[in-house]
Amino acid sequence: MTQSEINIPQKVLKYETFLNDVLKAQLKKIHHKLDYLTTEVAEYNQIKQFIDTMKKANLQDDGLKTQVDIGCSFFIESKVEDPSRIHINVGCGIWVDLSLEEAIFVINKRMKYLESQMAIYEDQSSTTKAHIKMVLLGLAELQKV
Repeated sequence: MTQSEINIPQKVLKYETFLNDVLKAQLKKIHHKLDYLTTEVAEYNQIKQFIDTMKKANLQDDGLKTQVDIGCSFFIESKVEDPSRIHINVGCGIWVDLSLEEAIFVINKRMKYLESQMAIYEDQSSTTKAHIKMVLLGLAELQKV
């Protein structure tokens, strides 16, 4: 046996360790971030639909009765005295009181930003998947020898 034949199992082990500990962990983090961003976009879409419904209902004078989720799917009844304004989380834990028109504008901007972030993470996911495939091909080559 030559020295290179002895090192093959060690090289295979190094590649497998790199694949499992680095690349697959990185891919998992990217997918978690993508899931989070997808949820955020869905929530902003839901808020947009709610605002459109509010505009069509024209509830400016008599207020709005609704149920509010206070956590763990527990709801309480509430009345919104002025449904012409809404509080929106604009990021970094900052909430802003906006008119419905301003809220739509802010939501569209935020969704555009989130979608650009999703595109970045999708590219990273594709790159990481390509790296995983290359490592697997390298492992197959090493094990043939």
